[in-house]
This record gives sequence, structure tokens and C-alpha cells, in this order.
Amino acid sequence: MWMGLKSTRLMKLLKAGASLAVIAAITSTADAQQRAVAPKASRQIRQVQAEDIPPAPPVDALPVDALPAEAPSHAVMSDIPAAAPMAPVQNYCPPAVEPAAPPAAEPWTLTNLFDDGCGGNILKDNGFKLSGWSQWGYITGPDGSFNGNGPFLNQQEWGGFNAYQQYLFLEKVADGSNGLGWGMRFDGYYGMDGNDGQSFGNINRGYWDYQDAFDHGAYEFALPQAYAELAYDKWSVKLGHFYTLVGYEVVPSTGNFFFTRQLNFWNSEPFTHTGALATYKASDKVSVSGGWVAGWDTGFYQYDGGSAFLGGATVKLTDSTDFIYSVVAGNFGWRGEGAVNCFIISQKWTEKFTTAHQFDVLGTNLTQADGTPASFRDPNSLTPRDSTGLINYAFYQLSDKVKVGTRYEWYKADSTSYNTLTGGLNIKPYDWLLVRPEVRGMWSPGNQDIYSGAAGYSDKLFNQTLFAIDATILF
Repeated sequence: MWMGLKSTRLMKLLKAGASLAVIAAITSTADAQQRAVAPKASRQIRQVQAEDIPPAPPVDALPVDALPAEAPSHAVMSDIPAAAPMAPVQNYCPPAVEPAAPPAAEPWTLTNLFDDGCGGNILKDNGFKLSGWSQWGYITGPDGSFNGNGPFLNQQEWGGFNAYQQYLFLEKVADGSNGLGWGMRFDGYYGMDGNDGQSFGNINRGYWDYQDAFDHGAYEFALPQAYAELAYDKWSVKLGHFYTLVGYEVVPSTGNFFFTRQLNFWNSEPFTHTGALATYKASDKVSVSGGWVAGWDTGFYQYDGGSAFLGGATVKLTDSTDFIYSVVAGNFGWRGEGAVNCFIISQKWTEKFTTAHQFDVLGTNLTQADGTPASFRDPNSLTPRDSTGLINYAFYQLSDKVKVGTRYEWYKADSTSYNTLTGGLNIKPYDWLLVRPEVRGMWSPGNQDIYSGAAGYSDKLFNQTLFAIDATILF
């Protein structure tokens, strides 16, 4: 069966696809104090649109009136000969021309560094974009997800002002509208979130970015995407290492409304894959995808025979309603065999108010080393075997620069329910700056366990209230 491929030739092809990507230098400035941690099992765009510049008001034409010459002061009225009747004065009115609105300014990116001063840019002229962001933040405690390495708590990623993502990417979008076109993407970043973007599903260190040399205490380097892409007409194919289709939230911070992440996302969804993925755009309203991947979270390596189907569909049901379905089914590698299905529907109710709803179901045969079933509550596992997630979002645009949002999550992992309720703001005073304060409450009546971890932490992890804030500079 094609899903059982373990071909060495295929893996070489995947590596060759990745080599088409141009390796971008990753430069990071993180002055945050590194912390020594115990050995760990590392775990794991929306593009910012420029605000339109209002057009300048039209300049009104001023009429020119012809005035009669003033008579000399010494003249007698009777001495002045009668003048011939003057023709009516016609005011000059220039033709009405609607002023052209200036084009909207594009956000500045690193691509602009390659302007040659003569209207050219070696990257833009060849369809490339170089961009990224610098994210710094603070959270009062571990959140059972990205901040603290989930329930493992083996990294202190809270209680200090930390560098979370110092992110760079080089991209060329494959355009098949005029025949065969090619593209690529290469992403790299450094920070507290580095382990979340690494290929930890490789299990065996030394492959791709899952290496000791990439880790520096609680800070890590990651290379989450490295793929080539071909496009022709309505078809496109990715070949290499790329982010998953599954889920509403993503690893790149700029792709999410909130600083913190879902419990469901961190514990029950893949982050990255290595493989091949084809997409067909059937119409402006429907596109479908399908392909083969070497399990979950692997980077150019096939752990434990990982071989699975990755696919999905995006459908625009109405002008204001979108539906997305995604699935991974087969051998996940480090997460056993099974399937995860994800359903997302978003609704734009008014120009300012939108909602989004996600429903996930995960079912696997994952076992621990001794053969007992995996369990999210078991300190020897801390990884769910089966789970269900229901997450609801609501967003309201208060002004051009401020948006408010809420997220309620119900997550049931191995028969125990967990709840999170998060509220926060997205404040964007400039097109290059995003600030996100939030408050997150977590409660689980069925899990009052005390979790212990880095920096002497010991508390009811899933029963607490947290405050978090981060700032992201886009470039």
C-alpha cells in the first residue's frame, strides 16, 4: 500500500527538494538569561496588511473674475465716452478631475534592504520575499502548552521577560497561472519556542534540526520549513519539510490572536511534516489537498516506519462563511497509529464581529515503553492516547488599531476534561508593532494533581489563572 512507503530513494528525493531552498542566515539577539535544564523530550502567516492611506482632498479651482478698470480721479464723468457694452465675463472652470488615490503603502520588510536605488530590487524582481519578526514576552506561570513544555514542565519559560521567536523566512510563491512555475520556502528561528518547531518526532537526535548543537538551555534553534514547490494551472505540489494543515492555531506567533496556545493544539495535533503535498484549486471557493508524510513532526527522517496520509479541503460556503477540514491518518511514528480529524468553521457576522469554531478528534493505539496504554494523567507518559477538543473564538474590531478577542476551550484527554478561558487584546499602534496582553484561566475538576518541574515549580497546573503579554516587531 502506498502509505507504507519506506523508500530510501523517496527520502533522498525529499532531501533534494529541501536543498532547492536558499539557506537564510538566522541572526538572533536574545539577552535573556539561559537556564540549565534537566534532559528533556523536546516538544514542539498572516501577513500583516498595511492600513490604507486616505486619499488627499481635491483642490478646488478658484474662479477668475474680470474687474473694470478704475476711472482716473481727475476725470469728469461727462468727459468719459460711453463704452461699448462688454460681453459677459466667463469664469474659467478647469474640467473636473477625480484625484487619484495614492497606492497603499506596503509594510517594510527585510526585502527592502536589497533596493538598488534605481527602482530595482534583486529579490522582488525575481519574486522573492525576505521577512520575519522578533517576539518578546512575559507570562506569570506555565500554561500546559507552549510555555513550560506542556505538562512536562522541564523548561522554565515563565516568570521573566524572554525572547520567544526571532524568526526569519525566505519565500518565493510558485505561480502556475502562465505555465509551469516554481517556488520555495525556508524558515528558521531561535528562542524559547525553538523546541516547538524542531523535528522532535525524529526521536533519534542528529537528524535535521533535532540536534544537541541546536539547543542552548531553554533557547533553541529550529528549521520548521524547507521545501520546494511546483505549480501548474490549478495544481501545486510541495516537496520537503513544512507545517501541518491540521488546526486553527499555528507555531508561528504572528499567525495567532493570542500569545498562549490551546491545550488541544500542543498535546493532540502535529506541528510539522516531511513529505509531499499536492493542492488542487477547483474554483475560487473550493480547494482540496492530499499527500504522503513520514509521520508527525519528523524532519527528513522516518522514525518507526512513520507513513501517513495528510489531506483536507477548504470551502467558502457563503461570502461570510468558511469551512476547513483536515486529516492525518496512518502511522504517526512517535505517536503510534491512528487518525486525527479537524473541522473548522468561521463566520463573519458584521464588518467588526467574527467567530471561529474548531472540533478535533484524535484516536491512536499509542503505548508506553512497557506496553501499557499512553495516558495524559500518567507521569510516565504525559501524552494523550485519545482526545476530543472543542474550541470557540470571538473577535471584535474596536478600532483600526485595537481588536478584542476571547477563546474558550474544552479539551478531553483520556477521559479527563480540561477547560481554558482566555481574553485579550491585539494592539497595533504601527504597522510594524503588535502588542498582545491577555488573561488565561484554567480549571479541571477531574484533575487536581500537583505538577512539579523546572525552577522548583509545584502547583495544580490545570487549575490556575495566568497573565501574559508580548510584543512583536515585524520586519
